[in-house]
Amino acid sequence: MWETCSAKHASVFSHEGVPMVDGAINDDGNDGVVVPFQRPGPGADAGGSWAMPALLLGARLRTLRGVRKQKEVAETSGFSKSQYSRIEAGEIRLDKPEGIALILKKLGVRPGPDFEQLMQLARDASVKGWVAPYYAANRDAVPSDLMRLIELETRASDLFSVETGVVPGLLQTDGYRRVVTEATVMANQRGMVSHIVKVRGERHERFFERPPRSVFFIKQSALLQEFGSPEIMVEQMEQLLKYVETPQIGVRVIPMKLPLASQVSSLTRLVFNGHQFAVPELIYNEWGGHGFYYRGPLPGEDPEPGFVNLREIIDSTMLTAPGREDSRALIIDALEHHRDG
Repeated sequence: MWETCSAKHASVFSHEGVPMVDGAINDDGNDGVVVPFQRPGPGADAGGSWAMPALLLGARLRTLRGVRKQKEVAETSGFSKSQYSRIEAGEIRLDKPEGIALILKKLGVRPGPDFEQLMQLARDASVKGWVAPYYAANRDAVPSDLMRLIELETRASDLFSVETGVVPGLLQTDGYRRVVTEATVMANQRGMVSHIVKVRGERHERFFERPPRSVFFIKQSALLQEFGSPEIMVEQMEQLLKYVETPQIGVRVIPMKLPLASQVSSLTRLVFNGHQFAVPELIYNEWGGHGFYYRGPLPGEDPEPGFVNLREIIDSTMLTAPGREDSRALIIDALEHHRDG
């Protein structure tokens, strides 16, 4: 079972005796492991997209800004305060990465290796990624908040998911994915079901090419609901049992008797270890058909209340959910439930 405890603004996790520690100090004085940022090679577009470089760049800009106000930096670099705020948060793809040079000049970064690395991050943060054609074809089918999540989850070192209503999208079979999509899309999206299912299917395939260390927490009631037919549910439960034994993947079932905050529908926590400088954690909260991001603190920052509240939910779920064997038993119970029809 995964355990978590607070250490500075980082966490220490353990999974069956394998330590995962973030919080080493590099020669810049920032938290993080001294490993150069790895850019995607030519043709390696499976991981090449704007979201991760934008997050790295924004985190570094925030550290370089120090106590200066965002407005002060933005005014002399041609960006509005709201644009600059979103750049620091890593929320947007950079249409004009060359504008970052003005920001770096304002922040006192002189020409040299550091300047060039940050400018390369800016250029990488303009790459659209594989989701872009789907997004361009139909934005209602691929909301921008979900598009960003899809781009980031394959670049995380660790992922934690809490799902209360359905089997997590990354663990869904083709049949289950289609019937859940049909049952949950808004009325104005019903003509886009095939488009949405295709995006979600490719998301699944790309994630499992090189999955981060992940734990999926699923409410037991989600396993007992019938979507489509007993046959579809049996196939889905059998697939979950395979994931229980998949390296890098943990599946934990939250019994119905354990309380879980009612405002949670779908939570995803992304951790990014192994970079040259500190990168904030992100929590993605999906609720009422909309997605919201909460950024964790960088060194010296106070955490935002929204992030603290959602992380507490995830941490408490991690500490109280059953282990692998008990979770396997609950999946088997659900499998037999659907077989009995």
